Amino acid sequence: MSFILNGGPAIGHPYAPLRIKTGGRDVVVSGTAITADNKSLEFYLADLIVVLKFETDGESPRFGSVFAEGSSLTLPLYNFNNSLGSGTTIPIEIGTLNQRKLFLSFMIYALTPQSSKVVHYTFMVGDAA
Repeated sequence: MSFILNGGPAIGHPYAPLRIKTGGRDVVVSGTAITADNKSLEFYLADLIVVLKFETDGESPRFGSVFAEGSSLTLPLYNFNNSLGSGTTIPIEIGTLNQRKLFLSFMIYALTPQSSKVVHYTFMVGDAA
């Protein structure tokens, strides 16, 4: 699966083929990915790399300390192993894209801690940063 982020009319342009908004934010890209393993999932969005790193320690689902280096952001996710799903309850701000605040929402499903993950994700932009 590939995305052309700079092709066609800009977000919000009246001739864009599809425009999706939620909570006053423009959806940049949304989809589903199934991991090849239970370790990580990497998103390459324009010049930004967002890595969801999956960890298991037997406790409840939670976010770890975010690690940012250059244009790469790693978000450790502990115990996102629930077959009913675990994820964000509101979009989380992760950076900027084209001088606008960049947000991420996701829901992750897994049958066991050792199995691949099904990740539903939405990247969206809000007001100017």
